[in-house]
Amino acid sequence: MKIAILLLVSTLVPLGLWAAQTKPGPTRAQVEAQMGLRSEGDLVRGQMDAVGFVVTASQADDVVGRALADEKRALEADREHLAGRRVAGVVCPHDDHLYAGRVYVHATELVDAPRVVMIGVFHQAKLWGLSDVLVFDRFTAWHGPWGPVMVDPMRQELLAAMPAGDAVVNDAMHCREHSLEAIVPFLQHHRRNVRIVPILVPYMGWDRMEKLAGDLSGALAGVMRRHGWKLGRDVALVISTDLVHYGPDFHHDPFGTDGAGFRRAVDRDRALIRDYLEGPLEASRLRSLLHRLTDEKDVRHYLIPWCGRFSVPFGLELLRRTAVELGGTAPSGTLLRYGTSVSEAELEVSEATRQAGLGYTAPSNFHHWVGYGAIAYTVPGK
Repeated sequence: MKIAILLLVSTLVPLGLWAAQTKPGPTRAQVEAQMGLRSEGDLVRGQMDAVGFVVTASQADDVVGRALADEKRALEADREHLAGRRVAGVVCPHDDHLYAGRVYVHATELVDAPRVVMIGVFHQAKLWGLSDVLVFDRFTAWHGPWGPVMVDPMRQELLAAMPAGDAVVNDAMHCREHSLEAIVPFLQHHRRNVRIVPILVPYMGWDRMEKLAGDLSGALAGVMRRHGWKLGRDVALVISTDLVHYGPDFHHDPFGTDGAGFRRAVDRDRALIRDYLEGPLEASRLRSLLHRLTDEKDVRHYLIPWCGRFSVPFGLELLRRTAVELGGTAPSGTLLRYGTSVSEAELEVSEATRQAGLGYTAPSNFHHWVGYGAIAYTVPGK
């Protein structure tokens, strides 16, 4: 009965105490009017950003092909370094493809599983006043440059197994968010028949995050046991985030806006990755990361503007708990590539790709730049 109710709603229906929605938010029609590529009714989700991200197959062939060519040797080194282990999850950027394309491929090229649970940032949760729940969609597929990317039927199994109050189903919210659509072309390039389960993570404190990660990991592990699936081989997690957003536009320039300040901010990003995200996943370190990035007393107030301040600790705790639920050990993280919109050379794409509309959505200089990381989480086994 629960799943039937969830799938019939077209706007957010608060489920229980924790579905804290304080505003009606934009309607589906209002959101669709902002999309660069409108959805095909309720069947195929379109694309919010049609400037920073590829839309067509020719654009995607150009962008992803160039990134793969540029990173060929480094990608071979990734595979060699992780030989003998399965990639159960990755952290991946979602900034403009021309800025971050080379970092994307270090994450997405390692995702060999045919089913991907995608954990996204919900940048615009404030428009709905939403917190403390997970946001699913009900589209049949998402737009991909080589054709629709199907949503895996596992989504319904997960929703049916989760307690009431954990999740809402809302297509308008998913259409308004760009953090997952950015990654879809790279996943589809690597595996044309990939299937996805998109989930957004709005504001939430650690206690609520831990509860939801526990509930969803129990549901996911149960589905995987029923189907005989393994982490990395059959199901993987992709967690979306850009790292530090630096400069006056982000109200965050503690080290200054010159070359020295840039280097100090990069060093801090790398230290956060080393201290909290590399090595075996631990709940205590993920909780500490959340509290480094946000005010523990009010998580709506960020201290360091990583946009994945909720998606990353939630997604990695989900991954850790799922691995343990399935009888394994905690996955271990390895940073494969770090970059920034300042330090990354612009991808050398064709004039036809640019004429088709691909470009930048924001400037990049010492006064306004973004960090990126590709981090792989592996478990034993090929």
